[in-house]
Amino acid sequence: MKDQMFAEKSERHIAFWKREKGVGALIGMAPASHVFPLQNIRIEHEGRLEPVDLTSEIIEMEASYHPVFNVEDALLPSKIPMEFMEWTQAYCGAEVYLSRKAGTVWTEPGDNPPLSLESLRNRIKPAWLEKIVEVTCANLESAKGVHLLSESLLRGPADCLEALVGAEQLCLMVYDDPALVYEMNDYFTDRIMEITKAQLKCLPRVGGGTVNRYRLAGKGENIVTQADISNVMSPDTFREHFMPHYRKLAAAFDTATIHFHSSAFQHTEALLEADCFDAIEWGMDPTGPTLEQMIPVFRKILETGPCLILMNIRTDAEVGMILSKLPHDGLCIIRRGN
Repeated sequence: MKDQMFAEKSERHIAFWKREKGVGALIGMAPASHVFPLQNIRIEHEGRLEPVDLTSEIIEMEASYHPVFNVEDALLPSKIPMEFMEWTQAYCGAEVYLSRKAGTVWTEPGDNPPLSLESLRNRIKPAWLEKIVEVTCANLESAKGVHLLSESLLRGPADCLEALVGAEQLCLMVYDDPALVYEMNDYFTDRIMEITKAQLKCLPRVGGGTVNRYRLAGKGENIVTQADISNVMSPDTFREHFMPHYRKLAAAFDTATIHFHSSAFQHTEALLEADCFDAIEWGMDPTGPTLEQMIPVFRKILETGPCLILMNIRTDAEVGMILSKLPHDGLCIIRRGN
């Protein structure tokens, strides 16, 4: 029964990516957020986190946690292994911190941020790549017959560079040494491709492809990247100094989505000009434009560009407004869980 359900949903998802007429909008509900999945196993840790701190016991306990999915919605039941770990930033050399009290994970540049390509190369931590493979394989075994698996949080080159040098230093580098910024972004892009492909090898295939973190099946290697730090950038800065690397990243995979926040809507034109993403996902921010204010942006994307995925949609009224004002083909709406 599950295999049939997986096949039917993945077939509709493939039609979604192709923008086939009559497929209609995909509507689903995000699983209830636990903010920090490691809370489920009551790990006691405060401070800097190293790969060795994620012991086999912790990994097995995390893998045994199974989110509750609404199997009636349009999305596939698929868990993100160790959901909020900052895998790409950690692999690229950022310091990772974990707080059970705060219930979150974050990164910091450290006392000696790398300000040359050579120092950047010395910060790479292969143990984090090995750890994400270990975590994913443990989840794969635990998920058998229960749900599918998606790729983890895999941030893009701009976010990795910001994690290593800090937002202020990054902005200064763009103006003081743009050639170095280009080299660093290119180096990070290659490293992100490494860790992403290492995890994708472990993920189950549905309809010939993997399931991304929005629980959408796609053709072949199906990934999501993001550029949260773009919120502080002008459109020209992001287009010139960062977009070439996101194009390179997207080209390395069969299906690519980029995550953006509604507060970074100034980059819409750059995203459409890049013409490299199969979908743009917009997370609605409480401090950004309202959903109604974003409708013209969303309509333009659907009429001229890639598919559109909307996250953090809160109410039935918001869903109704979206459906009444936007084309349905190539549209996915994900309601916020409790």
